Amino acid sequence: AENGNIIVVFGPHVGISEDGKVGEYLRGGQFGNSSACGAVIGAYNACLAAGEDAKFDSDVYDMQMDEIKQEFARHAKEISTTENPMAACAYQAFYMVKERIRKIVNTQFGSGKLVLIGGIQINMPQASMDDHFLPLMFEVHQAGAPSEDLISNFQDISTQQDLKTSPWAATTAQREVFSFMSWSPPAHSPVYQAMHKYFPGALPSQALHERKRAILKRYGLTAENTIMATSLCPDEINNDPSDLPVIMQNHWGDVFPMGGISGAPFVGKTGFKAFSSHVPDDGNIVILFGPHVAISEEGEVGACLRAGQKGLSSACGAVIGAYKAALSGQAEQEADPSAYDKQMDWIISQIAPHAKAIENTENPMASLSHQSFHMVKDSLFECVNNDFGSGYLVLVGGIQINMPDPLEDHFYPCTLELRRAG
Repeated sequence: AENGNIIVVFGPHVGISEDGKVGEYLRGGQFGNSSACGAVIGAYNACLAAGEDAKFDSDVYDMQMDEIKQEFARHAKEISTTENPMAACAYQAFYMVKERIRKIVNTQFGSGKLVLIGGIQINMPQASMDDHFLPLMFEVHQAGAPSEDLISNFQDISTQQDLKTSPWAATTAQREVFSFMSWSPPAHSPVYQAMHKYFPGALPSQALHERKRAILKRYGLTAENTIMATSLCPDEINNDPSDLPVIMQNHWGDVFPMGGISGAPFVGKTGFKAFSSHVPDDGNIVILFGPHVAISEEGEVGACLRAGQKGLSSACGAVIGAYKAALSGQAEQEADPSAYDKQMDWIISQIAPHAKAIENTENPMASLSHQSFHMVKDSLFECVNNDFGSGYLVLVGGIQINMPDPLEDHFYPCTLELRRAG
């Protein structure tokens, strides 16, 4: 493209086995570990066996391996004396690749930027684990402009504390990692402070989904043998592409919605019976449930700036409205049948016994969210059962936290239960 840019990602790779051996990898369909990177380790072993003064004949039909041997001939003996030669091999391979990348790239393609991202690809031992990447170089070059070294953007000192000497840093480090990845708000922001004060342990939706998916996989749950339901408030802000219910639907498939306003399962026992009759033979059910609450950019719990609006509105509006109605004494009045607002009448009746206590807490909107979770959980547990077959009933409950744009919503996990008949 005219005035376009180029991104080059480069580097060697190294395997790590399940028992922590660097340079080993269990490949699909094999019973034993093999080396990774096989070419680098093979060149290192060849150079080590040949000795420091060894000369390797050039082979036009193996020119890549010749190049690697030429590089490692100078370093093999030193590498062999390190604490972990396979790890040292990986780093030396990075310097080898980096040096050759610098020889072949330039900025003569136009006025755009050349971005060089270099490091070591780390192949993890299990299919449930994603591979990692150790970033060692992040540079931006442009014709006629000074080069920029941006590697510091891949480093966050607060996530690198030694937990043996600072065990209390573990929770903060986890939060900082998500913030560093732009999944969570910056640690200094009011919304971050409010979220972790009133909903400690809240996680980005993607992180929670991946952890839960890995756990359920161990119990044999797959998209083919599992159906999903939700008992969540139908508010549109709970259905962004990055929200947990949407991510889970993309993984498990079509969803049976059980929830009405507030997230309570107003489809009732009849709704669950109908849904559970859809389960595959010997299959499983996953239900995601709970209320939701917003946090504004200023850290106000229960307040949300919706798309196209200039002022904040409440979220969850139904729960907050019921709470205010209960405080005003509306719960003591007989419901008006002509109003035809049965869901709201029920929510008011559930919140009313707790309204005064909630009002006296440090943050009533946060306390209201926690009380709403118990309301949804208790009502859901009255509706579900394991009468559908021999599979698992998985109950994932918590509080959906709507974050201000452009931040991704979080989920505060409170329940993860697996139930099975018998």
